[in-house]
Amino acid sequence: MPISDEALQNERNRFLAVKGEATIGQTLAALKTLGGQTWWHIVVRMNDGSWRAARFSELLANLNSPLGGAETKLLDFSQLKTALAVERVSLETKAAQTLARKSEAHVLVVTEDGLPVGILTERVYRGVPGSVPTATLDQIGGEQVKLKDYGTILLGSSKK
Repeated sequence: MPISDEALQNERNRFLAVKGEATIGQTLAALKTLGGQTWWHIVVRMNDGSWRAARFSELLANLNSPLGGAETKLLDFSQLKTALAVERVSLETKAAQTLARKSEAHVLVVTEDGLPVGILTERVYRGVPGSVPTATLDQIGGEQVKLKDYGTILLGSSKK
């Protein structure tokens, strides 16, 4: 039996998946466009096919670090942690949740034909929920972030 829709659609499993070539600015612009929240996960497919993950709040917290500017590619962002990935039909929900707990990022990327269709996370730290503020996007990317370009880096999202 595959990983359940109910588990994948749980609010705590909100995510945005992008290619590693995406910049932090592009990724935050995509999150804003999709109406995402800072507690969502960013899931990144690296060039070698592996997956990394972090919360968007972690991206925002590190924007002033040497490797944390808006033009920094996620491939170079050291705060991303290794996330395990499985095909949706390969595991039952309980086994998948166990794998999520064992992952360094506490995130399991669930794929169909190699593309992300959901995540399972076993740690929830929302803090104060909220949207990515417009001022923050303007400050980190401003005119340089082209919202129409985010489609070239976007692999999936919990917002359909």
